[in-house]
Amino acid sequence: MIKLEITQEHQGYRITQCVAEFLPELASVNLKKMIKAGDIKLNGCLIKKDFEVEAGDIIEVYVPVEFQRFPLLDIVYEDKNFIVLNKQPGTVVVGRTDRNTPELMSMVINYMRDAGEYSEESGCIPFACFKLDVYTGGLVLFAKNAEYFEAVREAVRQRRLQRTFRAIIKGCPDYENGEFQHFYVKDSDDKYRVSQKKMRGSVPIYTRYHVLESNGIFSIVEIEPVTQYLNQERAHMEAAGYPVLGDNLYGDARTNKKLGIKYQALWANKISFNTGVNNMLEYLNGKTIETDDIDFPLVNFE
Repeated sequence: MIKLEITQEHQGYRITQCVAEFLPELASVNLKKMIKAGDIKLNGCLIKKDFEVEAGDIIEVYVPVEFQRFPLLDIVYEDKNFIVLNKQPGTVVVGRTDRNTPELMSMVINYMRDAGEYSEESGCIPFACFKLDVYTGGLVLFAKNAEYFEAVREAVRQRRLQRTFRAIIKGCPDYENGEFQHFYVKDSDDKYRVSQKKMRGSVPIYTRYHVLESNGIFSIVEIEPVTQYLNQERAHMEAAGYPVLGDNLYGDARTNKKLGIKYQALWANKISFNTGVNNMLEYLNGKTIETDDIDFPLVNFE
């Protein structure tokens, strides 16, 4: 939330004019819609109209997650074959649907061009080895060519490359460390559900967890989706009875609304290479890339 104090200079301006002038990065956003949604307040009060302001008024702006942190190319690791970025919530990995949504792939392409590494003729183009939901933050691995992209895909299939997520969940598991075992059922290309029983067409899934902190109501955990299916870390934790806060696709939408959480408290914070020897990824064997720069939605953990 950002507070704007109105000076004499801006007296008589409308709220949307003030917000657009003080926060030009929001000029493309429908500010009147934000007012109606309660994301812009005047003097601490909910409003429904774009009022004129007076000197001394306070405008509170609950900035959309896409604009909370300027989309930068946050490089955590790089070598001649790979680049690892720390993605912010509100940024897509690849395939943005509108020009206002920042996209990592476009940033990596521009970065490689500036470094003289990009060449479609020689196949030196980036490939996203992992995808994250637009509102999930964390580490994304890009291969700089197709050969190493295929090497990563094979390592993932053989479970020699593992990702770990940090999350805030509702509830607390009985044990500090454990593993959930269920079955994944595919409903559509981008939606899965978890079943406790084996069904026709289902596949077994395994997810490890480690409780870092808990107050009995919420817990901070590390989640390791061993089998690494789409959205497994979110769907499996919900099926086990511990939904990720802010997740409205698989989680507890009622709790999320009550807490005012608008995106999931989930961050891909670690990539571990256990690639063995005598392969293209041997030079990364035993390496772990991780980040502590985690920008969860605000949750009262007292």
